[in-house]
Amino acid sequence: MPDGRAVIDRVSLDAGPGAPTDAVDAVVHRPRGGTASGIGVLLTHGAGGDLDGAGLTALAGGLAAAGHLAVRCNLPYRQAGRRAPPRAERSVDAFAAIATDARRLGPRLHGWAVGGKSYGGRVASLAVAAGLDAAALVFYGYPLHAPGRHDRLRVNHWPHVTVPCLFLQGTRDPLCDLDLLRAHLPDLGGPATLHVVEGGDHSLAVRGEGAAGSEGEVLTQLATVVGDWLRDVTRTPHH
Repeated sequence: MPDGRAVIDRVSLDAGPGAPTDAVDAVVHRPRGGTASGIGVLLTHGAGGDLDGAGLTALAGGLAAAGHLAVRCNLPYRQAGRRAPPRAERSVDAFAAIATDARRLGPRLHGWAVGGKSYGGRVASLAVAAGLDAAALVFYGYPLHAPGRHDRLRVNHWPHVTVPCLFLQGTRDPLCDLDLLRAHLPDLGGPATLHVVEGGDHSLAVRGEGAAGSEGEVLTQLATVVGDWLRDVTRTPHH
């Protein structure tokens, strides 16, 4: 159905063998007119969320409005009705299967970016480090560490991530010390871009006088940032 900017379809994607469910729900945002440019985008949710989260929905809708085919999907544990996620490493194989199946939704695209919110973005990066074919990674609220655990960073796999990465991070995120993030971005095997949301929390929502913005409102605005970055990724060769 149309939302004024995109055409939205609900589909199922194969989760591969060994997952808690055989398939997961996904929502496809297609640009109006049906012509998607360059790179498609597959996004998944944070640890306690699902594909219908406000930020994920806003970002996918904004990307479709900018001409990209965007897909948001559940992870299998959430599809099975579980709120608590497994260790991120245990979601990697299923995410890789989902990403592979998603390619049939845009067979003429030049490639796919993958990523998502917090846990979902981390799972996507682990999948890419393990060999998933992707053109780029898009994170919002990357969970660099648990709250207060700056000594245990989730970066061991980063040298194996050789695709361009975009990080959307808030200055008030207790799961991502920005100084530590900046210090470790060179550990990535590919180029990294950091876009900072002043006052943003882990969901990038901004609270405060004169600068308030819900997660959905902020991600709607950031869709332009992501779309412009994806176009640069398409034009610029990376080795």
